[in-house]
Amino acid sequence: MSVTESGPKPAAPAAQKASGNRLHGRSAVQRRVRISWTDGQGNYVLQAYAIDISKFGLLVEAERPIRSGTLVSVQTNSAIIGKACVRHCTPKGAKFRIGLHLPDRMLREI
Repeated sequence: MSVTESGPKPAAPAAQKASGNRLHGRSAVQRRVRISWTDGQGNYVLQAYAIDISKFGLLVEAERPIRSGTLVSVQTNSAIIGKACVRHCTPKGAKFRIGLHLPDRMLREI
C-alpha cells in the first residue's frame, strides 16, 4: 500500500508557466513592435503590441491579420528582434492575435 501526498502542488509562476502543448513558458511583455514583410502584392508594415514572449515565440496583437506561414521581420523602435514565421492569426474582438515563431531571436529581452 502506498501513501500519496494530498493537497495542491506549488504552481510555477504564472509569467513562466508552460501550458497545454507548449514546451517553453511564456513571459508577459508590454511593448510596441513593428512587423514588416513582402509578398507578391508588395511591401507591408504593421504596428503591433507584444503581449507575451517565450524562448522561441512572440504573441502580438494587431489591427490587421497576417496570413499563416508568412515570413516577417520584427523590430522595436530601437532594435531588430529577428525573423519570424506567422504560426497563427486569430480574431480577438476588433483585433487579431498573431503567434510568431522566432527560432533565432536576436534580442533576449524585449
